Amino acid sequence: MGSSHLLNKGMPLGIRPPIMNGPMHPRPLVALLDGRDCTVEMPILKDVATVAFCDAQSTQEIHEKVLNEAVGALMYHTITLMREDLEKFKALRIIVRIGSGYDNIDIKSAGELGIAVCNMPAASVEETADSTLCHILTLYRRTTWLHQALREGTRVQSVEQIREVASGAARIRGETLGLIGLGR
Repeated sequence: MGSSHLLNKGMPLGIRPPIMNGPMHPRPLVALLDGRDCTVEMPILKDVATVAFCDAQSTQEIHEKVLNEAVGALMYHTITLMREDLEKFKALRIIVRIGSGYDNIDIKSAGELGIAVCNMPAASVEETADSTLCHILTLYRRTTWLHQALREGTRVQSVEQIREVASGAARIRGETLGLIGLGR
């Protein structure tokens, strides 16, 4: 086999160097790539890792130290990691997608590069439920249409004007709502 199957440090392709941790090594670097809210994860990570908050939309916005040293990455859904992005991370061992799905990560390339990928589908259960209720209420009461009319300068003062702007708005009292297939 030629040397093309080896990385810079003589490691076979797809094998990442070991994570150095302990009294002789600094704490591993974990990066939250595309956000700043790490309130759930911080209490777990604060004693075992250094956490970098990148708030990036692409790998071009991620600091070189993170690209060179991060062994773990947490991410939401606003950044996409394709092979060329994954190759920029020199020490990355795991990507955790906070939420369900991982369609914004090239998992085949990640596997070939020795980077594990997992997700946390339960991470956003409450937020999803809250958003679902918000959407139901918005559609039922047509509040988005009323809000848009106000932004455009339309003064809605009478019941007739409300009916005109929020065509189809209805009272909720006495109605029954059925939810099917919302998972958790």
